[in-house]
Amino acid sequence: MFEIELHHSLVSSRLENVGHALGQASLPALPLSDGNQLAFTTSWDENENILQKLLSAYQAAVRKNLADTQANVDSLKRQDEVIR
Repeated sequence: MFEIELHHSLVSSRLENVGHALGQASLPALPLSDGNQLAFTTSWDENENILQKLLSAYQAAVRKNLADTQANVDSLKRQDEVIR
C-alpha cells in the first residue's frame, strides 16, 4: 500500500509565499494624460483601467483559492491526526 505524507508546515509556508507574491503583483500607476484628447490616448487609458480591474479581480480570485486551499490542508492535517 502506498502512503502519501502531508508536510503541513511546508505546504502552508508555500501558500504564504504565493500570498506575498500576489500582494506584490501590481501595475504601475496610471500616468496623467495632461489633457491629451487623441483617440489613441483615450483608448489607451480605458485599456489601462480595464487591466487594473482585471488584475484586482484575479488577485481576489487567487486569494479566495489560497484561503480554500489552506482550509483543505488544515482539514487534511486534522484528519491525519485523528487517524494516527
